[in-house]
Amino acid sequence: EEEDEILFVTDVHTMNKDLFLQKRPLNVYLKYIKDKKRLYQLNHHRLPSVFQDEDKDDQSLTHRFVLSCKKTELRYVQLLQAINYEDFAHPSTIMKSNPQSGYDIYFINLSKKMIFHLYDDRGCDILASNKESIRFLYEEYNNWILDYNREEIDLLFT
Repeated sequence: EEEDEILFVTDVHTMNKDLFLQKRPLNVYLKYIKDKKRLYQLNHHRLPSVFQDEDKDDQSLTHRFVLSCKKTELRYVQLLQAINYEDFAHPSTIMKSNPQSGYDIYFINLSKKMIFHLYDDRGCDILASNKESIRFLYEEYNNWILDYNREEIDLLFT
């Protein structure tokens, strides 16, 4: 809904020694937030890599950017298109000036207690605190469920 409270979260996965994010601001927020003054409320956290194996001395880390906003403050259609084109040579590519870093973008709907994560042109993850709130997705788009997820998801909803 238009007035739902949303956390717009971007995780950028990079190496500890990579100074890219210290030199340039994250392009995704400049392009896809309508009111640039909102950028002053952007939170940044440096975290151990979310992919880090505890047994390895991994030098990677995750930069997490979080902005609290409303749907109307985002250019979300353009952002979702850019995520879909990320694996292709396209002008909307989000990390085109830092291709060695990976990223994940999440929309956390605090009002509905749901998380939406479009990972690329092949699909998305949708999570909810209450499975009944997304049952309609399971029923309407069941044929979109990937085979390797189907058994687990079917058990959840049946």
